[in-house]
Amino acid sequence: MKLVIAMLMDGVIYASWLFVIAAGLTLIYGVMKILNMAHGSFYAIGAYSGASLVGIYLAGGNPVWGSYLVLLGAALVIGALVGLMAERGLLRFMYGRDEVVMILVTYGLLLILEDVIKLIWGVEAYSTYQP
Repeated sequence: MKLVIAMLMDGVIYASWLFVIAAGLTLIYGVMKILNMAHGSFYAIGAYSGASLVGIYLAGGNPVWGSYLVLLGAALVIGALVGLMAERGLLRFMYGRDEVVMILVTYGLLLILEDVIKLIWGVEAYSTYQP
């Protein structure tokens, strides 16, 4: 029975992540008419940065329960800042152009951000202790 409950909870958590990503894509496309292929890279940079900051936070001898707040706050702030920089530095010059151009530009941004992640954190899996 515990296994079934754990599997159901994993499914609900995974579905909620998919909902958040789908809602973000829908909102961006609905409001700005940009099909952002790099949307997941913003999440990834926020997640990796948050995990790094949690490691620093826990290495400082801080309480484990606070790492949830550090992870959530860091992931939100850093992901939003990277998205803002991408919009202000690159995407706003593409408004009004054909959708194919926007897809190509955001796909190029996706490739660049993935390589930046690999440069900073490496290609190995990165994890932190469960709080």
